[in-house]
Amino acid sequence: MLDLPEPDLAAWERAAQTVIDNWSGSAEIALKLVYTRGIDGDPEAKPFGFALGVEIDEKVLRARVEGVAAITLERGIDPELAQRAPWLLLGAKSISYGVNMAALREAARRGASDVIFTAADGSVFEGPTSTVVLAKDKTLYTPPATIGILPGTTQAALFRGAERAGWSIKVEPLQVSDLSEGDGLFLTSSVRKLTSVHTLDGVALGDSSAVHAELVAAYESEYTIS
Repeated sequence: MLDLPEPDLAAWERAAQTVIDNWSGSAEIALKLVYTRGIDGDPEAKPFGFALGVEIDEKVLRARVEGVAAITLERGIDPELAQRAPWLLLGAKSISYGVNMAALREAARRGASDVIFTAADGSVFEGPTSTVVLAKDKTLYTPPATIGILPGTTQAALFRGAERAGWSIKVEPLQVSDLSEGDGLFLTSSVRKLTSVHTLDGVALGDSSAVHAELVAAYESEYTIS
């Protein structure tokens, strides 16, 4: 989407392994990969990237266990805009996090810790740094990336593991009204993994602890080395 040159996979793997081999922090590490076309305004700029090891924030670890309270906030765009105006880069994981961080500050002002973005028509997009997953009747649902959201790698791994564990999976539009009618509402990302939403817009949702435990096991099965 950003028209960046094809990255050198072998170079990325060497960079990642170097960080991992020299990590001296906690037992769990977040590995961040950054790729850029180069210094702005430099006619001889060349694309480059780097790997960075990051500690997992204590709030993230706690949220994995306790869940989070979230609010819905309108994003101000419609679900068809991404396909109609691809130059807006909706769904690209760029460093332009201004709106995302502002949304999280708004959540904090309202006594919550996370956000689910919505469209004017009441459909669901994603979280500022996460993918929305709804569990209902042994089926997992998530909105399609074609509406202008980032394809979730953690969500994809969860769906693969859950499907092997007997769940059905559906990638289709969701409405805000759907989110409180399932057996569990979750936010997924590579660092938070699978975090349950226990309260939405100030209303407590049903107990999803059993579903959460089952789905965490399904997700972890994707990375079990035998």
